[in-house]
Amino acid sequence: MIDEVENALKSMDSYTVLLKGAPGTGKTTYAITLLEKLCQDDTGGVYISTRIDPTVLYKQFPGLESRIPARSIIDATQSEFSESEYQVLYEDVMSFLRSVYGLVAEEDVKILIIDSWDAVSFQIGRDNNVSAEKLEISMLDIARKTKTRLLLITEYSESRKLDYLVDGVVRLDKEVLEGRTVRKLRIDKLRGFLVPHTSYPFTLEAGRFTRFGTTAGELGSGRHRLIKRNSKSSYSTGMKDLDMIIGGYPRGSFVLLEIADDSLSQSYRPVLFHTIANFLLNDNGVVYMPEEGYYSSSVKQLLREYVDEEVLTRHLRMPTISPGESTDPCLFQIDRADSLESYMEKHLEICDTLKKPVLHVIGLSMLSTHPEEEMRKMLSEMVSLIRTTEDVLIGILKPSTKLKNEIREMADVHLRFVPISGTINVYGIKPYTILYNIAPMSTNNAEYHQLKFTPFL
Repeated sequence: MIDEVENALKSMDSYTVLLKGAPGTGKTTYAITLLEKLCQDDTGGVYISTRIDPTVLYKQFPGLESRIPARSIIDATQSEFSESEYQVLYEDVMSFLRSVYGLVAEEDVKILIIDSWDAVSFQIGRDNNVSAEKLEISMLDIARKTKTRLLLITEYSESRKLDYLVDGVVRLDKEVLEGRTVRKLRIDKLRGFLVPHTSYPFTLEAGRFTRFGTTAGELGSGRHRLIKRNSKSSYSTGMKDLDMIIGGYPRGSFVLLEIADDSLSQSYRPVLFHTIANFLLNDNGVVYMPEEGYYSSSVKQLLREYVDEEVLTRHLRMPTISPGESTDPCLFQIDRADSLESYMEKHLEICDTLKKPVLHVIGLSMLSTHPEEEMRKMLSEMVSLIRTTEDVLIGILKPSTKLKNEIREMADVHLRFVPISGTINVYGIKPYTILYNIAPMSTNNAEYHQLKFTPFL
């Protein structure tokens, strides 16, 4: 979605937006996607290309001809070899302005995109010694007098006078996070409109601009549908997209889910809970020690949104220090003062009663309340155990957890969750993956809940 900019261009009779960004940040893809959206209601839209001719543009965006009519893509490359039926030819500033004015007036154009404005101002200024400022003012004047919504694309990043003349300024940036590409749209100005968020991550997957707007707290929850039975070599993560990305969780592996920033709070939990739910629906056992500060009984209530109570009763076990809660068949009694060695003994007893492959889940921040040597010993024993039983151990690593570096070294699978402009995203360290945004998956069946992992491309 391109909500704010799209809304501004749709709402006003005349509105001018400057789109800025370095080469390769996705400006053309953004403009094409915006043109498609704005022309859905038979609104006249025109894209003037000054850098590449339409035939190349159609090759870059397969299927574009079926979505945007040929008359809406205008060739302004000034190439002598252009075969385009629709062209804008100019020799000086007046001929360019006349051509544009005639185009928007005669064809009743409501949305005009010029990609790029740099090429026009450079060509005209070089040949005619015309100031860029005069050309810009004239262009904006035409847009206002013809009531045209205008999007000018430029590759300069610094502030210039044009930034103050237009109604809106939007920037596309490409950054690097731990060697992974992060794309961001930033709204610097949108005169007359409320901008709830000034920065959005986005992707250019499949040649289309898609903005990520789901916040970390909006992943939602709901009934889990069994994704697939376990294979001889791995267990499903409970999410089809994540299975495709990393191939599932190998049998006998230690899986580390690292929360890079405390601002994510518990928003990663739908990812963990879908894994737990899929194990439970595979008739496997789950022993889950929640993170510090959370009661097992309250976490169990959250899991009831994913699977039925009967499934939890048969397969889920969680520790509790409350004598009153130990009557719940899902909860087993422990003493707060017990050492980790004592807990480990109780944990193994519970696993034996389940008599099946077990998913062990440990909130590592809970272990951090014990001495480091106890913590180190327990984790080593747990990892050795799952190697022989072909179970899976999932550890939740938060910034406050002790022995972080040692724990990272022990992991067979290491996924890192990071916040970007309020959204939740993940990338694999083991195995290496690019960055993915996490959002609820749209399904025809509202009864079930799933998560979609979209790559930053």
